Amino acid sequence: MPENEQIFDPALRAANQALSGRKRREVSRIASIELRFTDARSGAWEALAMVSVAVATVLCVIGVWFL
Repeated sequence: MPENEQIFDPALRAANQALSGRKRREVSRIASIELRFTDARSGAWEALAMVSVAVATVLCVIGVWFL
């Protein structure tokens, strides 16, 4: 192998590995583990909290608008 090709060989190997999908499987495995431990149940208090934050934001914007 010529000297120039040896310099770029690690970069080419890394690119081929990234494009081959080997790392992708590891990432999807980690993502599936994270999704497995999430709590899918959301209570009424979460919806109420989101609505109250939205109302407070709208009131703040209107208050700043009229300053």
